Amino acid sequence: MAGAIKVEAVNPSKKTSEIAGPTSDEATVQMSEMNQKCYWNDVVYNQGIQIMVGEECYECSFGRWIPRD
Repeated sequence: MAGAIKVEAVNPSKKTSEIAGPTSDEATVQMSEMNQKCYWNDVVYNQGIQIMVGEECYECSFGRWIPRD
């Protein structure tokens, strides 16, 4: 995906936010999660950032990584 940041596979010894399954368009978000950042191998990413791990693309969404098509 164009613009996505290429990253290494998850290193279990480093902090990485939860990788969630696909969500519906009607997903509920608590206000306390609105501005949460995501972590990938101890690196912090802002809401909306997309990363590429091999051929897989994920987007930071409310403190979790969501798979993107």
